[in-house]
Amino acid sequence: MRPLCLGWLAVWLGALTARAFVVSVDQTGASPHWDLVTPEAHVSPGAPIPVSTNVVNPITRAVRFFLAADAYSSTNTAAELNAVRAAFAQWQAVPGTLLKFEDAGLVAAGVDVDELDNTNVVFWAKNSTLVAGGTADIGYAQAMTYYATLDNVIVGADIVFNAVGDHYRWYTDFDYTPLGAWYQFVEQVALHEIGHFIGLEHSPAGGTTLYFRGGVGIGPRLGLSNDDVLGAQFLYPQGTLLATRGRIQGRVTMNGAGVLGAIVCAEDPAGNLVTATLSRQDGAYDLPTLVPGNYQVRASPLDPQASYYLARGEDILAPDFSPAQTGFLPTTNVPVVVQANAVTIRDFSVAVGPPAFRIAQLREPTLDVGAQILLRTGAAVVVGQSQVVLGVYGPNLPASGATLEITGDGLSVTPLASTSEYYGLSLISALVSVSTTATPGLRSFVVRHGNDLAYANGFLEVQPAVMDYNSDGLEDRFQRKYFSLWTAPEAGPDADPDGDGFNNRFEYLGGSDPTRADSGPSARLERVTLTAQGSVLGWQAVPGLRYQVFSRNGFSAAETWMPAGSPVLATNAVAQFHDASATNFIRFYRVQTLRPL
Repeated sequence: MRPLCLGWLAVWLGALTARAFVVSVDQTGASPHWDLVTPEAHVSPGAPIPVSTNVVNPITRAVRFFLAADAYSSTNTAAELNAVRAAFAQWQAVPGTLLKFEDAGLVAAGVDVDELDNTNVVFWAKNSTLVAGGTADIGYAQAMTYYATLDNVIVGADIVFNAVGDHYRWYTDFDYTPLGAWYQFVEQVALHEIGHFIGLEHSPAGGTTLYFRGGVGIGPRLGLSNDDVLGAQFLYPQGTLLATRGRIQGRVTMNGAGVLGAIVCAEDPAGNLVTATLSRQDGAYDLPTLVPGNYQVRASPLDPQASYYLARGEDILAPDFSPAQTGFLPTTNVPVVVQANAVTIRDFSVAVGPPAFRIAQLREPTLDVGAQILLRTGAAVVVGQSQVVLGVYGPNLPASGATLEITGDGLSVTPLASTSEYYGLSLISALVSVSTTATPGLRSFVVRHGNDLAYANGFLEVQPAVMDYNSDGLEDRFQRKYFSLWTAPEAGPDADPDGDGFNNRFEYLGGSDPTRADSGPSARLERVTLTAQGSVLGWQAVPGLRYQVFSRNGFSAAETWMPAGSPVLATNAVAQFHDASATNFIRFYRVQTLRPL
């Protein structure tokens, strides 16, 4: 990312406070952001350049973006453009923020990076990695985001994806399994870059969308983590949101001097990672936007320069953490209480010395104990998954006597025998089972040997069984299956795109196609037959789904729908229910499809 300041350089002062997640700050402590309250008001002596109405809509207060019409390919263009739109929609869906984006349309192929041309453009570079008129080189990066600021207000930004040569191959099919090392899922990378687009920097927590490195295919970067969400809420708070939140501040020191680049993490009482940041030159850190409650906080070092690493200072980009201090010992967790609209101070004094060992790589999750694949990004498991092999590698992990722990609730961890050497690294593994009630979110790997510790902070994501990355209450896979832009209004839970009288939520529960009126929802009552033995109801059904019949005796306000009997499990395309109590008076019925177990 190349933040510009309209003719002068940003200055990163050591006295500034770092914030949870990671953002750049100037000498006043302000961070780059879009002004979505008064975007037209930003002028400055000597640089009277207001934010263009083509960049931020002054009526809707939405950041406008344009898409290069040629996208990446000539055969999958529409899907590639929709993947970018879906990524913007997920950031806009973050609750409690002013974030809003506006699709301003298409621009012709051949655009270039120019943050001051009053057009925020997203495009693929295809002929050369040199952009911005040849003044910047994206090299082997997957993508880059460039923005210009005026008094810390972003006045223009561009995103460029790398499609030069065979550096990367871009795809959009959520169910596709990449066959090569360079395949990138458009939506996932776009989600990361839009994080930069709104002012966030790289995070040291490995499962966040803003973690600096993306792996092949789909990984934890897809779907915003709690850390990403807190960052958006801090930069773009809605109303009095920040007054309802609290913060933790303090300094990380070693022999009395501030430590640059210490990772400071906050976990909930169960050990689920909430947020992470880095300390500045004077050791100061800041964890804002925290929901009031109890937390566990610790400090640990980034990785030094080495062949194998998870995150180094230079990987955080701006501000400059490349000289981060790594020669200190990680701390254990300390309890901290956060109150609304208040600051809790917690300092850390760390011990001098290189850590006894460190986690440098992960073992890719598998069901095969014998399989060993190095993973340099966050790993993921799903609630309800069992007997998954997880592990960590390090150049100096203890050969015996060490334990592998995973923080957070709902996990069963059974140690496995360690492998002494693998590509020059020691391995510690465990069999992990995830409860169906485990809290989705980020966890950390911890290797413990006596009093020595090593952390991989936030490098495991526990994913929910049902994904809802745009927080609209409807399962994403269902929306991706039936809608070319799965975040579009017509894909929402209350929309009825086929006009059959049943919204998408009902079609999802009933297992029907929401885009075809002739497919019909599966819980439409077909008949009610009154016999001497009671009423017999029949309806279209989906085999394997359960249905609940409700009844009432009238339509007055005093009448309520009451369950009639137990749920019915459909075994074929027609389900039936016998209401033995209905013999000789009027009764009304409805059938509800129950979510699959």
